[in-house]
Amino acid sequence: MTGRRTSLLLAGLVGAALWLAPSPSPAAPTSERVTSTLSAPVPTPELSKPPAGVHGHALWDSWHRLKPFGYQQREYLVSGTARALDGTTAPYTTRIIVFRPRSEDRFNGSVMLDWVNVTAQFENAVDTLEAREYLLREGWAFVHVSAQRAGLCCSPLTPKSYDPVRYAAIDHPGDQYAADMYSQIAKVIQVHPDGLDPMDGLRVRRVIAAGQSQSADKLHQYVVHHQESADVIDGFLIHGNGTVKKRFPEPLSVPVLNLLSDREGTPAPPTKDRMYRLWEVAATAHSDYFIGYQSIHGNGERVADRPPADRAGYRRIIRAAGNYGQLPDPMFETCTAAGATMPMHYTTSTALHLLDRWVRTGERPARTPRYEFTDDGRLAKDRFGNTKGGIRLPPVEVPVARYESTACDLGGITVPFTDAELHELYPTFGDYQAKMRRATDRAVRNGWLLRPDAKDQMRRVCSIRSRYPEEDRGRCRPYTPPAFQSR
Repeated sequence: MTGRRTSLLLAGLVGAALWLAPSPSPAAPTSERVTSTLSAPVPTPELSKPPAGVHGHALWDSWHRLKPFGYQQREYLVSGTARALDGTTAPYTTRIIVFRPRSEDRFNGSVMLDWVNVTAQFENAVDTLEAREYLLREGWAFVHVSAQRAGLCCSPLTPKSYDPVRYAAIDHPGDQYAADMYSQIAKVIQVHPDGLDPMDGLRVRRVIAAGQSQSADKLHQYVVHHQESADVIDGFLIHGNGTVKKRFPEPLSVPVLNLLSDREGTPAPPTKDRMYRLWEVAATAHSDYFIGYQSIHGNGERVADRPPADRAGYRRIIRAAGNYGQLPDPMFETCTAAGATMPMHYTTSTALHLLDRWVRTGERPARTPRYEFTDDGRLAKDRFGNTKGGIRLPPVEVPVARYESTACDLGGITVPFTDAELHELYPTFGDYQAKMRRATDRAVRNGWLLRPDAKDQMRRVCSIRSRYPEEDRGRCRPYTPPAFQSR
């Protein structure tokens, strides 16, 4: 299968599955902790190496080379016996892909367990895609966890179908066992088991659970039903939980940061527990361009057995994926496959950074502004048609586009301003650049945008110069962000 054919298949499957996915209704206003039958200590599962198989590499391994970043990856089969909430047990074999620094000096001690999303009937490691730049530069380890059965079998882009030789041993007994499987994987990441050690001797200090959309719903259930008894997770990033459950058991035993896009915006009050923070990010879509572009141009090529991109190829894809609407592109209209470009990935990185600090030091992130709502409970919009309130990243404060963040339910589209509209708002590039500098400074000082991401944002600002007449282009000025704050 050619790379182009596989990329188109991947995009088509993403789009079709997201369109067909049900739209969960908002949750009831409370969540009560349910006593689990899982009272025994979490067992340590067994690890084994999969055979090379037909393709010679793991499905959904890194689409780019990791060695230039000081990283390596390994796939493991994980086997054990899992217990459901009702006390029934079943044997299982699933798989994980561990992405880890090559040396202790490079490792920051934190591991993100990405409960990969399976809404599209194949696996999508959303938070790994969103926070990729941050994870690599800060020395995190991150783990692709195949927790749910739909991600393992049996659509064309699941392991059992993609490579029946490599993944012959995989046997998932059903999603009622997924949470205990996830706990066991968290355990084996930490304990340096005899035989295969998934962390290759690296000392793990913190395990952060992360998941987006359906996976976030599963993590919400995990917090309610499993966290107290399992006690193997140090913090949770619950990102875009589609059932919009902002209520959690009180008191929470570990930090929970709930990161929501416009689609999940409701005026219902959240949990007020001191260990909970709610972040609502204005003009963001449930699934966005940064995810879609990597999925199609990165993962799609790799699925077709193309070699992983080199560092220059990585930079090209990340640079294109981070277009926030300043340069019009036909993919802005592709809805769930890409479409919405407000950079949620910046906020995902900040959320992980502050969640990690919260776990390490006990320092809680500042509370952030809520979305604004109309009298009938809809998101309020500004004069450009963008969402009001919430965490406001620079592109919504100084807009060059309208972000139709919920136009396709789980996706959205971006409608760039015409050149005439752009020039009316910002007569010269210098005007636009100055306003974006001030907005970027505010986002950093508010603790919403990390300093490296602020620099990245301002580098991208310079590309809009091409939309101005020569006499109005001015020059692209260097940018130094202020001190990052979060309280």
